[in-house]
Amino acid sequence: MARVSATERAGGRAPSWVPVAAWGFGLVSIALGAAGLVAVQADVLSRALGVLSVVVGLAALAWGAASLALGRTPAPRGAVAGVSAGVAVAVSLLGTAPGQAGVLAIALLVGLGVVVSLGILRGRRRSSGRTSLWVLVAAAAVVTGLVVPALGACQGAALLEADGTVLPVVTHDGHR
Repeated sequence: MARVSATERAGGRAPSWVPVAAWGFGLVSIALGAAGLVAVQADVLSRALGVLSVVVGLAALAWGAASLALGRTPAPRGAVAGVSAGVAVAVSLLGTAPGQAGVLAIALLVGLGVVVSLGILRGRRRSSGRTSLWVLVAAAAVVTGLVVPALGACQGAALLEADGTVLPVVTHDGHR
């Protein structure tokens, strides 16, 4: 009887850029959730969706870390289900005032969700080899370039007034 490795039992290994994309997904999900929780126009629905979004985001960060640490794709079906749930929560946020202001972030979250899901499915069909440092660096650069502006959009969503104006961000110049 042939010996089956842990990677084969787990259904393969996703490409090394998938955990990095999952981190981007998680960061944007957490930022959207925070905007839904603390926004000037936050209501009960946006707060409830905000909590769900933060939970999904934290799970995505943990999954990405576990994937890199273990060298395989842990719980691939659960990961795709989690990404799908995160996308559903983000799209539901569009029905709230903070979500309407965070359309850029929600669009990026949906895009990253598709990328992560397709990467996991690709790994199940054709297992990737070892992790390449350069692939990780390139993936981190791309995800950073996409996520940072989306995080700014989430801040704008949290500060948006009902009349469309944005509250100013108060800086602290230190003690005098």
